[in-house]
Amino acid sequence: MSLVWVKAGQGNQETTIEARRTDMTHVAVEFATTCEHVQGLAGVLTLDVAREMSVPLLETTVYRLANEHVCRNSCSVPAAVFKALEVEANLFPAAESQIVFIDSAER
Repeated sequence: MSLVWVKAGQGNQETTIEARRTDMTHVAVEFATTCEHVQGLAGVLTLDVAREMSVPLLETTVYRLANEHVCRNSCSVPAAVFKALEVEANLFPAAESQIVFIDSAER
């Protein structure tokens, strides 16, 4: 099982994504979230990892559902789902991802 925690920026919403392999090619994904928009993704998704990783991004089940339910394009939850899929399918090792704004950067 892979467990990922996502804390969104301005809204301080939190989402936990649990991914677990159900067979050789499928991963079940469950969400626990404080975000009403991500709740639209909630429930259990069973994803075909090979398909999700091989079709264009906008044709994936994850991004099709995000397009219907998530409030903004910059939401990091769909990307976190893909990170969890990669780890659970043993495609890549678990590693943190970050988006950090540098306060001293010139605007």
